[in-house]
Amino acid sequence: MVTIQTYISKNGYDAIVEKHVVANGDFIPIHHSSAKQLGNQQLFTSKGTSLYGTVIISFQNQFLSNFNDWDDVDGIWLSILQTTYDCLNTGIGNCGFTERSMGWQMNRLIEKNPAILFSWHHGFANKERNDIPNKTTLRFPENLLLNNIIEKGTMYLKFRESLYDSGPSQNIKQLINNLRSFM
Repeated sequence: MVTIQTYISKNGYDAIVEKHVVANGDFIPIHHSSAKQLGNQQLFTSKGTSLYGTVIISFQNQFLSNFNDWDDVDGIWLSILQTTYDCLNTGIGNCGFTERSMGWQMNRLIEKNPAILFSWHHGFANKERNDIPNKTTLRFPENLLLNNIIEKGTMYLKFRESLYDSGPSQNIKQLINNLRSFM
């Protein structure tokens, strides 16, 4: 079972950085009743430039990412969607995310049961905590991962469009539509 959940930070950038170690209590899922208010507050405070959070991805109870992999959640989603599109289109997708030195790589494995090898480079998170590896890699059934990325990307898009500043919603929508062509 693939699980993809988007979370919004309860705190701004400075408060998260000062804490050094973050936990699930520092974030709320985007379907939470106060997520929209919190998202609007972050966007207002940052003058529409930043919405901090994370995307937690797991497969069969093995975690690809964790709460220490937080950053601008718009950028995380755009990077995941672009990496997935590039992987399905060319066989490999890479995307670096510079603010916290995270990155993603996906390799398409053409086999009897097509799969995607998804690697998450944890960047600064592994420097902040010794128990986080430099990179985590999981193998996903291709259709299962694609369906979940489209579904959860669409949920994030709807959440993002509900905020007072819809940010990169058009870019997210275009990437989701591009991914649907692989279904």
